[in-house]
Amino acid sequence: MAERLAAAQQADHRVLIPAVVLAEVATGAPTDAAIWHVLGKIPTLDLPKGVAMRAGALRINAGKVRRKKRDLTVEAIVAATAVELAPSVVITADKTDLELLVDGFDVKISAV
Repeated sequence: MAERLAAAQQADHRVLIPAVVLAEVATGAPTDAAIWHVLGKIPTLDLPKGVAMRAGALRINAGKVRRKKRDLTVEAIVAATAVELAPSVVITADKTDLELLVDGFDVKISAV
């Protein structure tokens, strides 16, 4: 992941992380040091009301076609943020869910 971030920054791409992602990956354990080493260099984005509203709509629409039942709130916030900043690329471990959420928008999803 660190290599991909470095490549993006060298190519002068803007790299951002929605703050909600930090809540999803942080555990409070000493192993968080590795997370902060990488993510600490990336500006975080707060959740504006418009992005939150779009995330809700994306989550509901995706839920209508998904077979597995799992809350997509964090993924929907990431997707809505990417849509607002499109064209954009999202690097994720949840490629299938994110692709579903951003279908039809100028957002590329890449697996970690």
